[in-house]
Amino acid sequence: MKLSTLRKTLFNLLTASTILLSSFTISTSANASDARQRLDTFFTSVSSIKGNFSQQVFSKKGKVIQNSTGDISMLRPGKFRWVYKTPDPQTIVSNGKNIWVYDEDLEQVTIKPMSQALSSAPIAILTRKQKPDAQFKVQALTNKAAGLDWFKLTPHRKSKDFKFFEVGMDKNGMRQMVMHDQLGQKTVLKLNARINVPISGSTFFFKIPAGVDVIGKAI
Repeated sequence: MKLSTLRKTLFNLLTASTILLSSFTISTSANASDARQRLDTFFTSVSSIKGNFSQQVFSKKGKVIQNSTGDISMLRPGKFRWVYKTPDPQTIVSNGKNIWVYDEDLEQVTIKPMSQALSSAPIAILTRKQKPDAQFKVQALTNKAAGLDWFKLTPHRKSKDFKFFEVGMDKNGMRQMVMHDQLGQKTVLKLNARINVPISGSTFFFKIPAGVDVIGKAI
């Protein structure tokens, strides 16, 4: 091959590579922008969430120490019913002002003001209608499992309970949440839920069963 032809070939290859790289960069940026928009939309525009969940708690060494399943109903802002079916039945209900935690095995109901019970909990972000930036530093993650867009949310104010958590999003909303606590444990929550579906207001009313111990008082 003549030198001039070789130079021309190399030039063409470099030009093509530059165009492909630029296209990839633009596409990647666009995808990242779309994913971030979906994150914001989920937290600001979704009014209700209804479905089921599975939850695993991992020790600091990565060993599974708890498996749970149950149902979730949520009406923003502030109202939810979180029912653990296995392994230990437990119901957590909020009407926007108070939270009732009913442990069937202990035959006990604990009542707390919502502001006190959820002030620093990661689950609190699910009950509010606001951009995550209001409470967290948001960072896009690229090294997580394929199929979901992942973000790391670190609280602006240090929490005594957790360090940060990660959320995995698809086009229909949040599918996974991974909470990392101050003890080095992590909790993986997987949601199978629909958004913006009708939910009766009675769902968020809790009737205290007869004969149980009651700790606390509703405000």
